[in-house]
Amino acid sequence: MEALLTTEVLKIVKAVINKFRYYIYEDYDDLVQHGIMNCYTNFAKFSTSKGSSFNYFTKISRISLLNYTTRRKKHRIHSNIETQEHLVQKSYQNKDFFFDNLEYTVFAIIDENFIGKKRKKNIIIFSLILDYMRKTEKFISKSDLYSWMRSYGIKNNEVREFIRSIEKYNENIFDILEE
Repeated sequence: MEALLTTEVLKIVKAVINKFRYYIYEDYDDLVQHGIMNCYTNFAKFSTSKGSSFNYFTKISRISLLNYTTRRKKHRIHSNIETQEHLVQKSYQNKDFFFDNLEYTVFAIIDENFIGKKRKKNIIIFSLILDYMRKTEKFISKSDLYSWMRSYGIKNNEVREFIRSIEKYNENIFDILEE
C-alpha cells in the first residue's frame, strides 16, 4: 500500500514541478527528492476529512517546493556566476561570434547616438550586461541581472533607462540574429 501511495505521490510532485517550472531555479532531482520527502512525512497526517489525497499532497508539495526554492534563492544570488550550471544544452553555434557582433553593433549605436556623460554611462552599462550574458548563457531572471549590476554600482533605474534609450534601435540589433 505504501509503495503504491509513494508512486502516486511521485507523479503529483513531478507534475507540480513541471506546472510551476521550479526546475528553472534548482536541480530537478533535488526538487523531486524534497517534494517526496515532505509528502512522505505527512502520510500519517492525511485523513479524508481534509479532502482528497490528490489535493492534500498537491498542496503539501507545492508549498514545500515554493519554500525550498525561496530558501535556495539566497544561495543563487550570492554564488559566483561562473559556478552556476547551464540550464540548456550547449549547442555547436559559435556564441563568441554572436557576442562579438552584438558588442560591435551596440557600441556603434551608442557611439553614433549618444554624447558626453550619457555615452560614457551607456558604454559602462552595456559592457556589464554583455559580460553578464557571456558568463551566464542561460535563463536568468531580471532580479539576478539587477543584482549583478548593483554589485558594480549601477542602479536598477539606470539599467531601465539604458534599455528604454536603446529600444528604438532594436531593428539594428535584431538584424545580427538573422545572420
